[in-house]
Amino acid sequence: MLIQCTKKLADAMKIKLEDYTHDRESFYDWHANLFMFDRRKGVILMNNKTRYCIVLYGLKLNDFKKFDDIFISAIEETFLAEGLPPLKVKQYLKNCAEVKYTKTHDRSILGQINDFHIHISWEIEHHLPSESINLVELNKWTGKLMTGPAMGYKYPIDLLRKEIENI
Repeated sequence: MLIQCTKKLADAMKIKLEDYTHDRESFYDWHANLFMFDRRKGVILMNNKTRYCIVLYGLKLNDFKKFDDIFISAIEETFLAEGLPPLKVKQYLKNCAEVKYTKTHDRSILGQINDFHIHISWEIEHHLPSESINLVELNKWTGKLMTGPAMGYKYPIDLLRKEIENI
């Protein structure tokens, strides 16, 4: 799995990013950006192929040190909450075995993350306070936000379901 981080997120995580090289299926690639809301840090992660978002909120310094584990758990929890077949979710996670961090490479995905961030900033307070870093219900809500022209104006959850069935 590749997590393509913005510089802002890489600085918060205190990691050095590798250069991006495209050598795998984009369904296992995610773009990630840091945001602030109510003086707390959050991360929006968007799947490159489906534009499905996972929002993590209330991250602290120690959370960034174990970000791989938090994100993998968030994928599993969110995908299962979306009603995706457990065996397919398990296979997806197995295919994501190694996590690497690279620089971002696709400006259209970054643009869509920024668009989704605007929508999320209006909706997030309805999902707070939360004991969990992974805002599952907010993630499900973002799955119903329509993508832009690059994706043919489709819903991320529909694209995700289609891709997960092909695993």
